[in-house]
Amino acid sequence: MGTSHEPFLQAIDSGINECFGKLNRALDGLSEDELRWQPTLEANPIDWMVWHMARVEDNLVNVVLQNQAPIWERDGWGDRLGTSYAGAGAGMTMDEIRAMGRIDVPLVMKYYRSIRMETSDYFENVMREDDLSRVIEHTNFRGWTGAQILGRLLCEEAEHLGQIEYLRGMMRGLNK
Repeated sequence: MGTSHEPFLQAIDSGINECFGKLNRALDGLSEDELRWQPTLEANPIDWMVWHMARVEDNLVNVVLQNQAPIWERDGWGDRLGTSYAGAGAGMTMDEIRAMGRIDVPLVMKYYRSIRMETSDYFENVMREDDLSRVIEHTNFRGWTGAQILGRLLCEEAEHLGQIEYLRGMMRGLNK
């Protein structure tokens, strides 16, 4: 991905890229049943978490920071994935998650790759250091700064990556 002229944005992009790379490794070779497995009926399955991670980056970077339509809408990913759910998944009930059914993880990863490319381009060519202190006016994040939104993004991605890696380990054993 690109390299921003702003060191803070380079660090954020590097962290998000590292999470994305580790996510690809964590998903490698998992079966459909493993992607949908839940250790309890109240735990999120891997396929949903992958979808959620992509939606979070798309929404935080495109909707919240840039005040534009998410790639999800712009490029018709909901239709491609056969889901009408327009949110990023925060606050979904387990019944709503189950109602989504199996999620096509390879297709979600194509969507996610397009987000990663556009986010890196945004960091390199558009966003600047003064955007980090800009106060956000988005309803869900009113009063937050750009830096706080990017901190939230890193936290969300790392948190869910760890959950996915842990679930893989529960199913297959350590480092398998």
